[in-house]
Amino acid sequence: MSLAIITTATGQTKTINKFYLQGSAGGGTHESASYDFSMQAIIKNKWSATLSYQELSMTPKNQPADYQGETGYVFFIPYTYDVDATMSLVSLTAGRYFKLGRNTWATTEAGLSYVSGEKVSFQHSQVTSTNVIIAASTSSNYSTTKENKSGVGFMMKTDVNWAFSSFMGLGAGFFANINSIQSPIGFHVKLLVGGMGREKKIRK
Repeated sequence: MSLAIITTATGQTKTINKFYLQGSAGGGTHESASYDFSMQAIIKNKWSATLSYQELSMTPKNQPADYQGETGYVFFIPYTYDVDATMSLVSLTAGRYFKLGRNTWATTEAGLSYVSGEKVSFQHSQVTSTNVIIAASTSSNYSTTKENKSGVGFMMKTDVNWAFSSFMGLGAGFFANINSIQSPIGFHVKLLVGGMGREKKIRK
C-alpha cells in the first residue's frame, strides 16, 4: 500500500503515519475465548481506522443455572463436553489516536459490525449413562438445538500499543460489541506487524 504525502509550508507530512496488521487472542464475559485479525491505519497523527475479523466461542447467555454438560472417559482419559455458542464479527471502526510516548500510543474507536452467530435453545432431558469397560459417559441434563442468526452490532474498543522495532510491536486492549444475538465484552493481547512509524531517539 502506498502512502499519500501532503506537502505543507513547513515541509512534508505523511497522511498515513502508521499502517500495520494485527493478530490477537483473548477472553471475556460468558467464559469466552476469542481471536481476531485486523489492519489499522493512523491518519495525520490524530485519527485511527480499523477493519477487523473476530471469532468468539462462549457460553450461551441463556444457559440454565442447573445445566450439566456431558461427562465420561475414553481409554480411561476423562472428558467434559459443554455446549458453546460461536460468533463471528466483521467490524469497521474509527476514532482518535493519542500519542503516549516516543513509541507508544493509544486508540479509542467505535463503529458497526456484521454479526453472525449461534442462538442455543435448551430443553430438559433425562440423564443416561453408558459403560463399555474402556469408555463411559453420562449425558447432559439438557438437550440443545442451535440456530444461526445474523444482524448488525455496535463495536467499541480501546487499545494501547508499543513499537519495539520499526516493523513490529505489541498491544493490549478491551472491546465490547452490542448486538441482538449475544453481546460480548472482553480483552485481548496482540502482535503488530507493519509500518510502526517508530521515532528515533534524539541524542543530545
